[in-house]
Amino acid sequence: MSIAIHADAGIGTSLRSFARSIGQIVLQRNAAAGVLIVAAVFCCSPRLACALLIGALTGNVIASIIDDSDSHATRNDLHGFNGALAALAAFAYIRDDAQAGAVAIVAAMFATGLAHRLTLALQRWRLPVYSSPAVLVTWCWLPLFSDPPSGAAVSAGAAAMPGMAAVLNAPHAFFPPLLKAALAGLAPIVFSTGAVAGALILTALYVARPPDAVRAFAGSALGLALHALGGAGGPALASGACGFNAALTALSTSRFGIAALAAIVFAVLIERVAAWLGVPALTAPFVLASWVVQMFVQRPDLPANHGDPNVVHPQA
Repeated sequence: MSIAIHADAGIGTSLRSFARSIGQIVLQRNAAAGVLIVAAVFCCSPRLACALLIGALTGNVIASIIDDSDSHATRNDLHGFNGALAALAAFAYIRDDAQAGAVAIVAAMFATGLAHRLTLALQRWRLPVYSSPAVLVTWCWLPLFSDPPSGAAVSAGAAAMPGMAAVLNAPHAFFPPLLKAALAGLAPIVFSTGAVAGALILTALYVARPPDAVRAFAGSALGLALHALGGAGGPALASGACGFNAALTALSTSRFGIAALAAIVFAVLIERVAAWLGVPALTAPFVLASWVVQMFVQRPDLPANHGDPNVVHPQA
């Protein structure tokens, strides 16, 4: 809550800014979207919802110390979401609450500081930092503190997803599980699982900007299809783990037309390579694919923030 420390800021303004910073997780500066994202995480895991709030609060407080109150990032509530994602990662990969809480706070602090530095470094290429700070910080502590995966996220809903042979034999029966899996593909954006969490995130996008809800769902479905063609198993497809990077990439590159499809394919390829190497990709595929497209496709006649999904609703 970077605004909250100023005496002239009302509680309503502070809470709205805080909620907007959470909405930036799905590239929307919208308070209602932020509230729905918290609800999505809460319905999956109250523990993770607490982590989300702790990380977002830590990020906003640290940002109020290291950044100017009139900076672009502060005005557009871009500080809290990397802290939130860093804290979510800590609670997702560490089972012990005390250890997870300590790592979450420290990770949120470092992710926010790194976001500030990367914002300055990437200005020359007119690139947003997206979730890269949270990813980099998580990769740093992951080998030291993470617990072995329980497999719960992968197994959720696995029985509902048919194999490719079944799809070819009865394509009409494939669409209901595909739609459910594409919906669930939005949930891992906030380290959650299930179609209910995905539906709430889709609602958050619709409330902020209806076309973005369509783009995210279509991106998740396309990512799911590409992963299926790449040999991903039924459990992984049904869990939603194959859709979230494609959905985020669809949001961040939609203004580049056909290049957005190339970005989604590139993001999926990165995911497949990371899975083969056994490296947790997190949202790195989305970040890298978005950067590549934006570096090579950006039109020089457009201002740096033209169509930037991070500032689509400055008054929301």
